[in-house]
Amino acid sequence: MAIDLTEPAMKGSCQCGQVKYVINGKPLGLGFCYCSECQKMSTGIGSYGMVVPRAAFNKLCGSLKTWERLADSGNRNVCHFCPDCGVRIYHENPEVDYIRLKAGTLDNARDLIPHAIAYLKRKPKWVPMAEGILGFDGMPDIEKVIKSLNQRSEV
Repeated sequence: MAIDLTEPAMKGSCQCGQVKYVINGKPLGLGFCYCSECQKMSTGIGSYGMVVPRAAFNKLCGSLKTWERLADSGNRNVCHFCPDCGVRIYHENPEVDYIRLKAGTLDNARDLIPHAIAYLKRKPKWVPMAEGILGFDGMPDIEKVIKSLNQRSEV
């Protein structure tokens, strides 16, 4: 069963537990990315990213360190991570009103099913593609994906 993205609060933490947070409110969507940057960051096949309104993210304890890079789109990508264990908690472009939470840090991440998948051209051949999930060969415009998801839910 998939996670109910309307539940009042979702909690998460880094691997060592120094950083803990809660998400209050409804996330805007959940995606999975197979780009080479996500593969390097996760040292795996990619990463889950939950788009969350900036105001919904509340850090409960711990401090975060940052590192910044430019995305393929030219947008700023500021990465926030635990200075002790190195786990990324979220990424952001400071010019927008949402963050991209690293959904694998949620306490209940095992039940997550993505709404969209980016960089399908880098997806390992052995990973199946589930039906009903939006797929993109590269990085889609997040605002357009959110709009598409909202239109789907209205039907």
